[in-house]
Amino acid sequence: MTATSAHQPTRADGILARRRLLEAALPLFAAKGYQQTSTREIADAAGANLAAINYYFGDKAGLYRAVFSESLCADAKVPPLDAAAELPLEIVLAGFFLDFLIPLKNGAPVDLVMRLHFRELLDPSGVLGQEHDAKLAALYTGLAGLLAQHLGLADMDADIQRLAHSIIGLALPYYVARDLIDRVSPALLADATAVDTLADRLAGYALAMITNEQQRRQAGSTP
Repeated sequence: MTATSAHQPTRADGILARRRLLEAALPLFAAKGYQQTSTREIADAAGANLAAINYYFGDKAGLYRAVFSESLCADAKVPPLDAAAELPLEIVLAGFFLDFLIPLKNGAPVDLVMRLHFRELLDPSGVLGQEHDAKLAALYTGLAGLLAQHLGLADMDADIQRLAHSIIGLALPYYVARDLIDRVSPALLADATAVDTLADRLAGYALAMITNEQQRRQAGSTP
């Protein structure tokens, strides 16, 4: 299907109608992904007709791109790791996970935006360019560099890369599997104090993983 040209509304009613479509699409895309979400579901949730999606966004892909570019809040960002090399690793990891999990304290739409971004990372829609995961790529590179430095390596090898991915992976389920966590373990994300506790525990798990890798190298283990 060929996309029509998107229209930017100037009247208040048009601006509101477009915003309702964005607000309806965000939780659906975050929960089900691009491929499994239908335009009919979005239109029904927004109280609009299907033609409105084409009118305001061109097509479903245009709506998806708009959700990414227009819904991202200033708080929904990955934590910086620059200038962390001089700090104790325990402090770095604690700050890393606290920052990473901040959106879980803020509720929708920040939580939904983060879930959408991680879902796109794990299950690419095919309608976005590469820029959407640039921040996560920078986060991974920064973490891997810190780990290499901590372990006294001149450069990151395959095991450092595995370790960096695994540490970041500790936090991802709390976004991409939020519905499941809310059903089976609701206390884990019940309030801001629970999120802080989670960040502290994840930092401890990550430190244990790093210690294990350090001991493995010192023992002369081979992959």
